[in-house]
Amino acid sequence: MNWRLSKRELLHPLQDSRPCAILVEPEFVPLIDQLRGDVQGLRHFIGFDVREPGWLDYERLLGNAPDDEPQIPVRPDDVLCLMYTSGTTGRPKGAMHTHGGLMRNCEAAAQSLLHLSPDDVTLAVMPLFHVGGMWYHLFPSFASGCTTVMLSAFEPGAVLDAMERHRSTNVHLVPTMVHALVERMRNEPRERPRMLDHLRLIYYAASSIPIEVLRAALTVFSSSRFVQSYGSTEAGIVTALTPEDHARAVADSAFAGLLSSCGRALGGVEMTVLDADGRPAPAGSIDEIAVRGERTMAGYWPTRRVGGDDWLRTEDMGCIDENGYLSIIDRKHDMIVSGGENVYPCEVEEILYRDPDILEAAVFGMPDARWVEKVAAAIVLRPGSKATAEDIIGRARLQLAGYKCPKTVILAESLPRTATGKVLKKELRQLYVSPRE
Repeated sequence: MNWRLSKRELLHPLQDSRPCAILVEPEFVPLIDQLRGDVQGLRHFIGFDVREPGWLDYERLLGNAPDDEPQIPVRPDDVLCLMYTSGTTGRPKGAMHTHGGLMRNCEAAAQSLLHLSPDDVTLAVMPLFHVGGMWYHLFPSFASGCTTVMLSAFEPGAVLDAMERHRSTNVHLVPTMVHALVERMRNEPRERPRMLDHLRLIYYAASSIPIEVLRAALTVFSSSRFVQSYGSTEAGIVTALTPEDHARAVADSAFAGLLSSCGRALGGVEMTVLDADGRPAPAGSIDEIAVRGERTMAGYWPTRRVGGDDWLRTEDMGCIDENGYLSIIDRKHDMIVSGGENVYPCEVEEILYRDPDILEAAVFGMPDARWVEKVAAAIVLRPGSKATAEDIIGRARLQLAGYKCPKTVILAESLPRTATGKVLKKELRQLYVSPRE
């Protein structure tokens, strides 16, 4: 469960999944006590080091239990857990994953992405209620016998300190975290440089990364190898852009375009793009990404998907080139149609991130009487910048077609994000689009 959710937000996954027991840390006991009467069938309240009326203590339960493993038969296709989506486009849905699916995802992460061994030291900074933090990093590290260092929250200075102190060899980050670490490394006043030669691998995923941010990270963390993957709560791990791909893109300008892709499909999964009629699109065509294979979910709770041969539509728009490399263009629901032209926010954001005054950027559509939709951008300026909205628009106009250029720029102090760093564009629209529009 996402512990950052409010009482109202927690009620939906609890009422939807209908659990009979819940395990919580001490600080969340008051919140769960408020929900007791609202979740039908919830009977057992278990806490870690909790001494409250109506609660069972986890350690005492273990101490009173027999040492023998429970003799409960488990099949690979039995549902192991429900991973609720982040709800960026609507109400969160429970993706059902099986025991077999977990094992296949762990194998893909440990062997094909991270190449883990018992000698590795994993720094775990991703939230564990997120499929990337638990399934694609923590569990593979456990299965590989790694030493695992866990941080309760992401703070750039604390993460860099932990990397040095524990001599971490690998870390899993989302692009916003990569960006924050790069900014910290560039700007922190230190008497000596950070000693991070032992950090052999930086694994990044979860959303698109601006090319300028990635190039900066490759420079700042020059002794580390980089790997990217594409996947989702529903699809599991789909692709990998390998360290060799990154190195080739940096060394040879002919392969620079690789950095804008998220790699090729890993074994055990098929990937394609489907047109509006559900037919595979030609190489290079932009359509909806679809996947199928042994790592995808069994379906949304409580209805299992019938059969294993149907394509899972991801709601991500992308294209696959003739060599099998996938490029994510944008979320299907985030695409802007302005004056009949399709505008993909990620493309505009790439240009905005090149502006030296911009720290963060998010592009979204706003209603417009003339164009139906117009391109808008919420911008967080770098500290000390005096740039105006007109400055931002003027510089963007030099690099973008007129219909792609932001018509409105909003200077914001911060951008609303999910716990894993994805910008909540529906919240931007709610914040900046008036009901009359």
